[in-house]
Amino acid sequence: MKKIDPQQWLAESVIPLWLKKGLDTTVGGFVENLSHDAEFIPGPRRCMVQARQIYSMAVAARLKAGDSEALRLAAAEGSALLMNRFSCGDGSFRYSITETGAPLDETPDLYGQAFALFGLAESFSLQPDPAFRERAKKLVAYLRRERSVKGGGFTEIENGKPVYRSNPHMHLFEAALAWQEYDPAPEWQALAGEILELCLTRFIEPASGALAEYFTDSWERETEGGRFIYEPGHLCEWSWLMGRYQQLCGRNLETVRKRLFDLSEKTGLDSARGVLIDQVWSGGASKLRSARFWPQCERIKAASQLGRAEEARAGMAALFRYFDTKVPGLWNDTWDENGTFRMQPVKSSSLYHIIGAISEFAKFPK
Repeated sequence: MKKIDPQQWLAESVIPLWLKKGLDTTVGGFVENLSHDAEFIPGPRRCMVQARQIYSMAVAARLKAGDSEALRLAAAEGSALLMNRFSCGDGSFRYSITETGAPLDETPDLYGQAFALFGLAESFSLQPDPAFRERAKKLVAYLRRERSVKGGGFTEIENGKPVYRSNPHMHLFEAALAWQEYDPAPEWQALAGEILELCLTRFIEPASGALAEYFTDSWERETEGGRFIYEPGHLCEWSWLMGRYQQLCGRNLETVRKRLFDLSEKTGLDSARGVLIDQVWSGGASKLRSARFWPQCERIKAASQLGRAEEARAGMAALFRYFDTKVPGLWNDTWDENGTFRMQPVKSSSLYHIIGAISEFAKFPK
């Protein structure tokens, strides 16, 4: 496809399309999926999607990528839906609602809680209503009361049982950093610091620098045949978040964040396609050679923040191959090892990754 300026593509193709097709006219907020003809696909609404889209609208408004007032109004609708339809009395947020707004899946998954906290922060950034801050504090109190793990961190819930994963903590770290940026209350830095320490002491294997995904209840890495799984995209995402922590808190994390990024480049990059693959075994052998587009976004963010211009530009070039669709402003999600893109719905939640990548990439001098 022809070379396109990322910010121009965002402003001219993506945001107008998603403001027109991606808003839920039934209960407010945002739809989950569009077809590759940009038509609405019916289905439940997840808490995570609403939170991510609040962020996407907020950042697009800051980038002046479209009608700022329309973007702010869309974010406000998502904020209202998050507060009114997903909020539970114990402080948690339910997983999903029906198309008419009725409660559907009451599971308070940690991944969803992290994004609810993140969405509340972005809502507060646009409209500093104390209700958003108080609801966020109530959510953190629920996590500390109901989900704390003896060795630090919090439980994830899967099929009604506790499991132990690094990925939800990464997004909880992200949410705490967002709140720290917008609100001076000390508990945000405390939460971010606790998660960072868990990452540095338990999630990352000291010898290799690889950051594992799955753990036991004592934060020991789960293994298969003596190996554990890591995801190159998450190495980049943690690297970028550590950079944000460094900017906000002043702690020097240069060595660890560079090591995470370099490991991702060394073991996760498919040189033939120029993309990060999905999963790698500790030791460096490929596990899953499909390449979803979100790791490419996280590569761009980490490389841009680290000043690695060559890798950032290569990542953006690879990312735009996913955007070669018949309707401009949509995207493919998964590039299989055989060289073809899977036919899947276009997920609105993916805009969170795209806008984050374009926002960080835009900081490079022209």
